[in-house]
Amino acid sequence: MKKSDILTPIGFLFVLAVLFFGIAQDKAGVGAFIDMPSFVITVGGSFAAVLITFSLDDLKQIPGSMKVAMQINRTNKVDLVSQFKELSRKVRKDGLLSIEDNVEEIENEFMKNGLELVIDGIDMESIEEILENQINIFESKYENSSKVYKLWGSFAPAMGMVGTLIGLIQMLAGGLNDAAAISSGMAKALITTFYGTILANTILNPIGYNIQTKCEKEVQLMEMIICGIGSIQNGESSRIIEEKLLTYLSDSEKKNYFKRDVDDSEVDGDVA
Repeated sequence: MKKSDILTPIGFLFVLAVLFFGIAQDKAGVGAFIDMPSFVITVGGSFAAVLITFSLDDLKQIPGSMKVAMQINRTNKVDLVSQFKELSRKVRKDGLLSIEDNVEEIENEFMKNGLELVIDGIDMESIEEILENQINIFESKYENSSKVYKLWGSFAPAMGMVGTLIGLIQMLAGGLNDAAAISSGMAKALITTFYGTILANTILNPIGYNIQTKCEKEVQLMEMIICGIGSIQNGESSRIIEEKLLTYLSDSEKKNYFKRDVDDSEVDGDVA
């Protein structure tokens, strides 16, 4: 299950606000930074380079990967530890079939599918092979999407430089005595570089690294789930499962987990 990643749109809006503030301070105003030929050269030229570099199937993933950049996984590692501990206690007490109802309620599809395979009696070696293949496919898909954005981000400044050269050539071809040609050519030369830099460093590269980071976190979560599923399959105690899964948590996540564990123990004590 996914939820909106509020930091990504906030980051984009903040960048736009900073740029607008900087541009608005100049007497020339926003209009001085708008030039359609420069925009076409930078955006159109860099996108054309992307079309040459990647296949149609690769480019079809761009809209979906943009959606990934705007979302985060609702499943967190702290919850997973508690979830697997609870499942372990139930399995050791009543057997694997006793967790069927619990598995149906699990929102994370990767975890749900893995536990269903366990309940169906599939051996752990086969389960690991199936789940690792799913991880490899997931990694390949989103690493490729990340590469598309990052390469596009490298092409944009290059096309901005091409626009700069075009502007300088036009300026020189018009003659140094033609003030209008000098002004127009220099503006195009600078604006294309400006567009390329902005496009690369505030949109394309951040999206590429955003997707890469989220892919890495998702894969780590999947590896943690495989570890937990293996422990359930082997009938290990909740204590052993806890120790295994805690190795996947950061220091801050461990503090959060133990704080929650203490709070839950106090509540159970009050009820008793």
